[in-house]
Amino acid sequence: EDYRAAISKYTAALSSASSDDRIPDDSADKFRAHSHRAAANLKLEQWSNALADAEAALELISLDGTIAITALRTGEEELCNLRAGIAAYHLDQPDLAAGFFDQAGRLASERGRDCGVYTAWLKKCNAAASKMVEIEEEEKRDEDQYYQSDSVLTIQIPEANVQPENLKVEFGLDTLSVILTKQGVDFTVIHGTLFDAIDVGRSKVVYKDEKVLIKLRKVDKHEWHNLFGTGAEKKPAAAPNVNANATFEEKMGGDERGDAAAAPGTAAAAAAPAPLPEVAKTKSTKATPYVSHKDWDSIERDLKREEEEEKPEGEAALNKLFQDIYGKADDETRRAMVKSFQTSGGTVLSTNWNEVGNTDYEKERHAPKG
Repeated sequence: EDYRAAISKYTAALSSASSDDRIPDDSADKFRAHSHRAAANLKLEQWSNALADAEAALELISLDGTIAITALRTGEEELCNLRAGIAAYHLDQPDLAAGFFDQAGRLASERGRDCGVYTAWLKKCNAAASKMVEIEEEEKRDEDQYYQSDSVLTIQIPEANVQPENLKVEFGLDTLSVILTKQGVDFTVIHGTLFDAIDVGRSKVVYKDEKVLIKLRKVDKHEWHNLFGTGAEKKPAAAPNVNANATFEEKMGGDERGDAAAAPGTAAAAAAPAPLPEVAKTKSTKATPYVSHKDWDSIERDLKREEEEEKPEGEAALNKLFQDIYGKADDETRRAMVKSFQTSGGTVLSTNWNEVGNTDYEKERHAPKG
């Protein structure tokens, strides 16, 4: 059949119909034009148009049921509800569709008709609604489970007041295992192969009152499309600079004689550790697993602030103090620090170049007694 031609005829009929819905025969004709046009749209799988027509027809009944219904033929209202339900179902609106099928079933029951077709549709709607709820909950869990910047991925475990002795976290090159002990029972929270490689030495666990944060430091700076995946394709080469846990002596390492003897204009450059190459940040056009309204720029700023606010202790605090002094010093002060520390065998660290430049710390070294 030519459903498009039928739609055109029903559209013409509606255009010429009376605008007074209080006249029973006129409102009944308009009801049929909308309902039949809905049927034609269903055949063409034009679900939105079909639903709009079916709802328009049913609205005529709701304006004044006694007027419109008396002019309708038996079963017309039931059939229109069926059409509306089918359209809503295909538009992924199972709850709306169920309402139409339920009404159609009641009308059929009042006339002693078999309601089996509506019972079957209601089951399909309930199954679809349940599936949609499961998908929404899963997406919400995934979205809330972790967030990331280019360099750090943070996993949130929403468990309050967790003590370190009750949480076992094992970092691997591209694996992660998290086991939580509650009331003497072990629960595996996370276990699997990660999307890509992590820096095990710089990954850590942060305990907060309301949750636990597991911070995975990425080896390569880029966005992970998922938490889990196939892991690292190959073991990454060692980074050219020393990690954050290295001692000040290791960070100051190098050819001590070459550094000490360098000209004033080049000594600082030779002593300073070579920075890692910056990875250009480009706006990704790849599809992500889900869409989120999170402010990722704000999250990255929070991550950096958290890292800056973490206060080292003991030797790490002393190393950080030396690093801060070195980082903020001028060229002359850096040369003094490098030469005094290296030529004294690590026993002297001076920032006074006038003193260091005239002192031979190698001659002042004393061999250990015995």
